[in-house]
Amino acid sequence: MADSTTTSRLAFLRFVLPGVALGIIALSAFSGGFGVIEVEPGEVAVIYNTTGMSLFGDEHRVVQQQGTITFVPWFQRVEILHMEPLVLVMEGEKDADANHVKKLTVRASDGSNFWFNKLEIHYQAIAARADVIVATHGRGDAYKYDALRVHSRAILRDEFGRYSFLQAADPSSYGKATTDARQMLNERLRATGLEVTQVITPKPSFAANVEKAIADRQNATQEVLVLEKQRDRLHKQRERLKQQVRETKNAEYQALLATLAADLQKSKNKAVSVKREADKYAIDRRANAKAIHTEKTTKAKASAYAARERAQGLAARIKAVGDQGPDVLNAEIAKHVFPQLKNLRARPYAHAAQPIDIRHITTPSSLDQGGDR
Repeated sequence: MADSTTTSRLAFLRFVLPGVALGIIALSAFSGGFGVIEVEPGEVAVIYNTTGMSLFGDEHRVVQQQGTITFVPWFQRVEILHMEPLVLVMEGEKDADANHVKKLTVRASDGSNFWFNKLEIHYQAIAARADVIVATHGRGDAYKYDALRVHSRAILRDEFGRYSFLQAADPSSYGKATTDARQMLNERLRATGLEVTQVITPKPSFAANVEKAIADRQNATQEVLVLEKQRDRLHKQRERLKQQVRETKNAEYQALLATLAADLQKSKNKAVSVKREADKYAIDRRANAKAIHTEKTTKAKASAYAARERAQGLAARIKAVGDQGPDVLNAEIAKHVFPQLKNLRARPYAHAAQPIDIRHITTPSSLDQGGDR
């Protein structure tokens, strides 16, 4: 009895319920209420199966293609999402609308505050994850209102708050913070079907005293850069002048070497010429000396021979005179003394008691001039 009841119920569910569903579909079709919707450019549709039965498709399905899609009313639901790029602007002192909120103020690591007068976060929904967007943020355009506001201000404050006010004033620092913040936002938002494409941060603003300190530091930094450039310029100028001096001195050195080489060659040539002249002079002098030596030797030999001949002749004469005896002396006296006696004058004079000294014998001229002695 129980088995027949169960079989009857299964038969009812198997044949009656599909028949009812088909009847409803047919009724909707004949009555003109069959579900049709148009997906415009920049839109994505998500079709949900509200019955849970596989007869009406998957639990949900994302349609990214443009055009007309159909669905079964009462059994399926369609959500349309606008996927155009959006911009969240942080500007002013209060919120204006969902995508225009008050400016971002950050507490730096050193305790000072700075803010951005206008900060823009460009983002858009990921079309392939439209079902996740609806499940996370709600139906329709709900994701445009709270999705980014929930995370952006906290993440931006954390990333920019890592720096001191001086570091935050450096474009490289807040540029890195901007990149890190975009990465952090995407890590959180991609799981919900959203993506941040760009974060535009202007130069941060500070309190008046901080601005003055930053300006002073920038001026000092700029002055240091100017001095460094001036130092580099002077260094290059010094190197250029040194190079010019090296080139000039090298040219002078090369010219001096050339001059010295020329002078050396001239000296060598002159030395060769002088040596040649000296050799010639030496040869001439040696030849002349040899000729004179030969001449003098010949003359000396001739003189020696003539002297020997004269000596022999004189010896012969002396021998001949010696052979003649005393007569030779008398002949010489007669020859040389007697002719001079005619020049003598004499006066009577007493005989000296001593032998006559011939020094008392004077000529008549001396007697006339000096008288008797």
